[in-house]
Amino acid sequence: MAARLAGRTTAGAIALFVAVLSGCSEERPASGSLPSSTAETTSSEALPPLGPPDFPVPEAARQNSAEGALEFTRYYIALAAHVADGPQDPQPLLDLAQNCDQCQMIADSYGADRDAGYTYSDFTYTFEPAGPAIMRGPDAEVSFVFAQSELLVFDSSGQPVTGRSAPATGALASGARLVWNASEQSWNVSVLTIG
Repeated sequence: MAARLAGRTTAGAIALFVAVLSGCSEERPASGSLPSSTAETTSSEALPPLGPPDFPVPEAARQNSAEGALEFTRYYIALAAHVADGPQDPQPLLDLAQNCDQCQMIADSYGADRDAGYTYSDFTYTFEPAGPAIMRGPDAEVSFVFAQSELLVFDSSGQPVTGRSAPATGALASGARLVWNASEQSWNVSVLTIG
């Protein structure tokens, strides 16, 4: 299954995601790796929506627990692929981050590529947890293995942009540091490392 990267998208940022910062064991499309958005919460009240309207943060990813931290990290990686999957604004990547330099670099790259009119080939990625999240006060650390298939980038005339394309990555040891945002009842990414 592949995530389609088309239109004014920024899959070059996924390449940046891997090159600069350098699931499951089966390949998944960008939106297919998320926990259910109807997961039950420990609260009797429904949480207010968070994230893009067409790709909201699932309730399971909004739990202040090791499981919630893992699900939020899985969601954030899927969100990056979702933003690359169409002409979405990369701002949600920043809205769900807190002083994350890597997240800013990815969002900036997405925005620049989108403005340049780049389009992208289908790609797949995998996200495999490397164990449970480690809770440290209001923070959590999540280790995972990320892999991405080959990514081909095309300019607005359909010509290949070889400098922005990227080969398949293979398995990359990766991680995220999250901080709990009590006012949003959600995690925010403070550090993201791929590879």
